[in-house]
Amino acid sequence: MLVQTSPALAGHAFPRLKLRYKPSLVQLKFLVSSATVRSLCYLGPDYEWDVGHFEGAQRPNVDCFRSTSFGLSGEVSDPLNGVDKEKTDILMYCTGGIRCDVYSTILRKKGFQNLYTLEGGVSNYLKAEGPAGWVGNLFVFDGRLSLPPATFRRPAACWPSSPSEEEEEKERRWVGRCYACGSEVVELRHRNCANIDCNRLYMSCGWCAEELAGCCCSDCKAAPRLRPLLPGHQRYLKWHVYRDGFLTPAATDADC
Repeated sequence: MLVQTSPALAGHAFPRLKLRYKPSLVQLKFLVSSATVRSLCYLGPDYEWDVGHFEGAQRPNVDCFRSTSFGLSGEVSDPLNGVDKEKTDILMYCTGGIRCDVYSTILRKKGFQNLYTLEGGVSNYLKAEGPAGWVGNLFVFDGRLSLPPATFRRPAACWPSSPSEEEEEKERRWVGRCYACGSEVVELRHRNCANIDCNRLYMSCGWCAEELAGCCCSDCKAAPRLRPLLPGHQRYLKWHVYRDGFLTPAATDADC
């Protein structure tokens, strides 16, 4: 069994960790080693790609994994549209390898024969191979939101030591784009839209965060149910804390 760990540099990343037994969550076939990966399909939302991806990977036009339709939609923009299902090698990757294993089962039922996933996901690749071929940070599904590639190569005994100048320079070669204005965002972090009914996870520059009061667009800024603009990289509480009029558009940071 592949067990992966990563550091929590600012407090416990999973203060309420739950473990559950899933007898058939993933399949154990058709894995490729991280040393031979060649990316074709990035199985994740657009905001994950914004933080980091393999060089040359296409940006998916979806906002959640459930919306992924590679090989299923028949649209021209689909990277698997029109490929030979019996002869084309299809390689997929995601953060930890779980989603790829699930989605490969879906594609296999649709007739795709040669399916491969990156063993252990990108996190295992970065640990084994370093940042070669990778640009940016790696999106993670907790309060940390993203981790630099150097984090995965650092010996556990050294956590939470700082990366070297060379590692920092490699991490600075990729900058994302602000969702609202398109300007470069050097610090690869996300925030949730302050509009409770939107809640989009997006990348924002500091100016837009202030101008739009923590919202992803002007329409959301005018929405009736808004959470306060949180400073820095603070995360909102669960959405139900703010629902049903507990907070109004006039709420301040002190209210939460």
